[in-house]
Amino acid sequence: METKLKRNLAVQVIKDHNISKIEVRYHGGGDDGCIEETHYYVTDPGSGDQVDIDVKMNEEVESDWDDLLYNLLNDNIEWDWINNDGGDGYMYIDCTKTPWKINIDHSQNVREDHHYSDIDFNIEDKNFF
Repeated sequence: METKLKRNLAVQVIKDHNISKIEVRYHGGGDDGCIEETHYYVTDPGSGDQVDIDVKMNEEVESDWDDLLYNLLNDNIEWDWINNDGGDGYMYIDCTKTPWKINIDHSQNVREDHHYSDIDFNIEDKNFF
C-alpha cells in the first residue's frame, strides 16, 4: 500500500475516533531516535476532560503514521536530537483545529568535554600544608 494512502488511513482512524489530542513521547541519543509512546485523547462530553483511549491501526498503517510523526520531529526541532547525547520530549497535536496545531516541548542533552594539562603541583612548596 502506498505511503500517502496509509497516512490518510491513519488520519481517518483518528477522525473516526473523534480524537481531540495526540501526545507523542520521543527520545534520541547515541545515533538513534524513536517514538517511545503515542497517546490519543478524546474530550469527555460530560466533563470536558481529555480521556486517553486505545486506538488500533493496521500494523502497516501504524508504521507509516509513526514515520510521519518522526519526520515531524526531525523537520521542526532545530537541534540534532538523535546523535550523541540527543534529546527527548513531547509533541502535542491539537486535532480540533484545521489545520492541526503542533507544539513540541523539547529538552536537548548537551555534554561538553574539557582537557586540562601541564598543571604543576609542587609538593616541595613550604606553603603546601
